[in-house]
Amino acid sequence: MPGTGHTTVRPEKTVHLRIDPNDESTTLEDVLSRISELQRKHPDREVFFDGDEYAICSRPKRTHASAVH
Repeated sequence: MPGTGHTTVRPEKTVHLRIDPNDESTTLEDVLSRISELQRKHPDREVFFDGDEYAICSRPKRTHASAVH
């Protein structure tokens, strides 16, 4: 909003693993296992499956900002 002084900054997204949608050997269990592994390795990051990128990605976890006055 104009004049609010707030700037929206999109956290940096990192692509860890792209998944070939045509590779039938990759199972949901494989994807979930890889997500769990990345969550353990990067506790400061939010790990997620990005359906647009068809990839496992992460971004820095949000810090809770103090209440707006």
